[in-house]
Amino acid sequence: MVTSGGWAYCEQVRAVAQRTGYELMCGRYAKDGYLGPGLRSLRHLDWGDPQYLASFAAKIGVAHRAVGGSLVLIGVSYSGFGVATLASHHPELRPDRVVVIDSYLDLEARRNLLPDSHETAREIDDEVGKSVAALHQRSVSAHGLARLVRNGTQLTVIWSVSEDERRFFNGATCNRRANAQTLAGLAKAIRRPMSAWVTSSKHGRDLWRYGRGIMNGLNPGRKVVFPIDGSIPESAVCR
Repeated sequence: MVTSGGWAYCEQVRAVAQRTGYELMCGRYAKDGYLGPGLRSLRHLDWGDPQYLASFAAKIGVAHRAVGGSLVLIGVSYSGFGVATLASHHPELRPDRVVVIDSYLDLEARRNLLPDSHETAREIDDEVGKSVAALHQRSVSAHGLARLVRNGTQLTVIWSVSEDERRFFNGATCNRRANAQTLAGLAKAIRRPMSAWVTSSKHGRDLWRYGRGIMNGLNPGRKVVFPIDGSIPESAVCR
């Protein structure tokens, strides 16, 4: 089992790994100083840095060959974006599953919803800059996702459409561009309906409460299906 985003996100997944019998591998960007409680101001995430992704992918390949078994990439909030970006830019990993919870697949859309003064906006700008091209390059690759799904990877994407989620993140994890637009495009590209699950939970709680069930294929919330015509079901987005 693999996650990314450093200490805080590793700790969120650790219990799920232990309860399901997986070895856990956590990725951390070299610039990240958020190594424990009270160090949030030192956080420096990779935000899809291609060199980091390539290095981490190589390490995952080595570890997986040594450990064996199923390869699961899982993340919540930022780490959901992190593992989806990693998998889509390195589909040669061929993970058995990619699980993304309460996150987003489009970094440009995420940044556009943040005021310049927001700490996350500053983090993105410091690492990526404000170039639309750079933000797009570091987003999840739709082509890579299509390759993964065609090769048998099970993609599980779960997000909350609650008013609390919409208000706190200004729609960044539940509006059309967060996940739905990418999944709709994926369904159209591979000519196969794609499923996702939407809930009314508070941010992150679906992992904490239902992580073991998710790993066993019991996803919380309401199933929404993205048809092959590329349309987005109304129930898949927050208001």
